Amino acid sequence: MKRDIHLGKLIKKKFEESNLSISEFARRINRTRTVVYDIFERKSIDIEMLENISEALNFDFLKYLCFEEKEEKKLSKELYIVLKVVEKENLPNEGPYIFSFKIKK
Repeated sequence: MKRDIHLGKLIKKKFEESNLSISEFARRINRTRTVVYDIFERKSIDIEMLENISEALNFDFLKYLCFEEKEEKKLSKELYIVLKVVEKENLPNEGPYIFSFKIKK
């Protein structure tokens, strides 16, 4: 599912929280002030530039993009993983298995 995230707006928000000046931010990402203002208007950004921006603003934009949607879908109930020792012949034919471990006798 495609998400509607405007990276420039997110970068601008994190920039404003950083207390950096435009000049200092531009210097840290090796761009001009004009380019910084252009970045704030962009919906998408080159990955290499996004990595530089992440470092300059001390915020992992790539991680945010990967996990933000999953965070929105958090379940409200508590979930548990329960392990049960069973004989091989009693294993269900289909998973999902997180892991399996054979106990040596």
